[in-house]
Amino acid sequence: MKTLFFIINKSLQGNVCGQEFLDMVLMAAAFDQKVVLLFEGEGVNALVKNQCPGGLQLKNIVPVLNALPIYDINDVLVEKESLEMWGLVEDELEISVDALSRKAIKEQLNLADHVFSF
Repeated sequence: MKTLFFIINKSLQGNVCGQEFLDMVLMAAAFDQKVVLLFEGEGVNALVKNQCPGGLQLKNIVPVLNALPIYDINDVLVEKESLEMWGLVEDELEISVDALSRKAIKEQLNLADHVFSF
């Protein structure tokens, strides 16, 4: 089994490429690969609770986020510095995550077999 590290550092809302990237994350997990998912930069905003993308005719990604454990994607990380930059705390996020420093994330990246970024 390989470890695949996926980094989301752009907004997912209203972005077809972002939706496809999440689909790729789910497909990798469905094929029994160990998936680590990191949200950093602007990507952390995708995790904020109580968003209403339907009002803007955008696809709601919350069902996909809630399905991560079903696909055995249990390593969902958020960069602490990005949370601070956007003025967010873990309690404001839609799903449970592990907030790690950039240094700790770099150590995790070094363990990955492949890294993908959106």
